[in-house]
Amino acid sequence: MQRDKRFAWAWAAAGVVAITGLLGACDPEDDDPAPAPTPDAGTRADAGTQQPTDAGTQTDAGTRADAGTDAGTQTPTDAGTDAGTQTPTDAGTETDAGTETDAGTETDAGTETDAGTPTVVVVDGNWFPSGYFGSNNSAEAGNIKEDPCPGSRPEGARGSCHRFTWTPSNGEAWAGVIWQYPANNWGAEDGFAVPSWATSVSFTAWGASGDEAVDFLVGIGAPDADGFERKEAFRLTPEPKQYTIDVSRVRGSLVVGGFGWVSGAGGKTAPVVFYVDDIHWH
Repeated sequence: MQRDKRFAWAWAAAGVVAITGLLGACDPEDDDPAPAPTPDAGTRADAGTQQPTDAGTQTDAGTRADAGTDAGTQTPTDAGTDAGTQTPTDAGTETDAGTETDAGTETDAGTETDAGTPTVVVVDGNWFPSGYFGSNNSAEAGNIKEDPCPGSRPEGARGSCHRFTWTPSNGEAWAGVIWQYPANNWGAEDGFAVPSWATSVSFTAWGASGDEAVDFLVGIGAPDADGFERKEAFRLTPEPKQYTIDVSRVRGSLVVGGFGWVSGAGGKTAPVVFYVDDIHWH
């Protein structure tokens, strides 16, 4: 009897095992022989998801802030400013290439100061040595004689070279010549318009024997003429020497007497012979 009970329990246990096997064979989860748990592989949170902090997000890969700003963006301060922009101070500006200051400007080529425009006003040709005067009316008496200068002139001399001979007579105390504009104008007409930059009058003079006393002057002092006269006394040497008279106070004026000279006899009757050349305002 006891044996029969053990036999029955054995068959019952076998039946439970069999039923369990059948239930396992019918389990729907056994259809996938190699299951891939969702949390470990292929989930949206781990690989290929759209979460912004792991992979493929806008922040880590392909975003404008990370891998699109320095290359290909239009940000003007990174990859578009130094190359290809129109910034005028970098490439092709007026200062770097072709500007008036660097190439072809009036200051560098063809300006009034550098080339083509005079920086001096030559006295001969603008004023004329027509105004003879003296204590005894030397012009009418013919006591002043003008001749061309013999020999060579100083290098670069402008205008004409003049040789003057004054022979005092009849107690004549002084005599001289004024370069006038126009000729023979003592103030009835306007003078020559001197540019404002001309502040000095220079000339070259020398004496036939040396030690000739001659005053050189600019302007006619009469109120109806220039209203000014700048005169300086010189003792000439036998060698040509340049002299200058300052006329800065009268620049920009209409000048009747552009240049002149006067000499005194000093009680002598011997002729006074001297030369004057290259007379110009500058």
